[in-house]
Amino acid sequence: MGACLSVDEATVKSRHIDRQNKKDYNEERRVVRLLLLGTGGSGKSTIVKQMKILHGTDCAGTPGMTQEDRVAAMDTCRSNAVDSMGVLLSACSRLGYSLGSGLEDARVRVIKATESGCGGGVYTSQLAQDIAALWGDVSLQKVVIRGNEFQLCDSAPYFLTHATRLATPDYLPTDEDILRARSMTSGIVVVPFQTKEVKFELVDVGGQRSERKKWIQCFDNVTSVLFIISLSDYNQVLYEDNTTNRMRESEKLFAEILNCIFFKRTPFIVFFNKVDLFQQKLKYAKIDNYLPEYSGTQDYQEALNFIKKKFLSKNKFPERDVYSFETTATDTNLVKNIFGAISEILLNKMLSNAGFE
Repeated sequence: MGACLSVDEATVKSRHIDRQNKKDYNEERRVVRLLLLGTGGSGKSTIVKQMKILHGTDCAGTPGMTQEDRVAAMDTCRSNAVDSMGVLLSACSRLGYSLGSGLEDARVRVIKATESGCGGGVYTSQLAQDIAALWGDVSLQKVVIRGNEFQLCDSAPYFLTHATRLATPDYLPTDEDILRARSMTSGIVVVPFQTKEVKFELVDVGGQRSERKKWIQCFDNVTSVLFIISLSDYNQVLYEDNTTNRMRESEKLFAEILNCIFFKRTPFIVFFNKVDLFQQKLKYAKIDNYLPEYSGTQDYQEALNFIKKKFLSKNKFPERDVYSFETTATDTNLVKNIFGAISEILLNKMLSNAGFE
């Protein structure tokens, strides 16, 4: 009798575990897993931040970035201002420009702060005033125009313009500060978020060459690949290799991932990102100087169509769905609308795969 009871208890326990496993499996199937890929600096991490702004909540249930997120971003925002000015001062000297009178002491203090390696930690009111004064110099404004000749982050003008605000005693980064803050992604970051219709997991991995060997760890159970291409990269070189054009690198990487056997049937969502910067650059940087195969004008739509065709024509699996969008990742409303469209596309695809038309 005791043995029978023992068997019955074991059977009940086993069935309970089986039911739980089935429930977990079904819930897992309902999660849309987006693998976020692209070269370094393309805007992948900005998309992750947007999801936190649009769908994140703090412990009290308040939507958006948490207080902890904002405090954690303070040092990065301030470091971006210090480091950007350091890069500009170095380029100013190398390119043969001279600063205006009365700025030497400010230059010395900023250089000292950049060399300390902890720009955000030494960001005083005096340093902020120095950066603001230097940023107003005519020579540095000329250097910025030639930013493709050295490594200057896209958000440098933003943080240099707001240098004094970053030093106020009650400073706390705004959403825009956080979106524009640049820091290199290392390793694998998984960000879960929930829309009204779909539960997502956004998997972000570093885009630099040294980080890409980790990508294969994320290839299992991917619902869709979200690949980010920076339109404004056409006249820039890689951080890690100053002989390679960034757009060429992005094109090569995109072709490799798009035609990877792992993703033969996986839908691709392609963001042609940094539309705002691309439009600005078209006014002064001729595309055919960097992509000689281009024979068109500097017209935005013509140039955009050329780049889109250049990338999307790489697809060797025509039966696989590829959806493309033009984006500015720092524009929250635009990203919200685009992700709404993406949610609908992927939800309909999941229903279709489950037998519902």
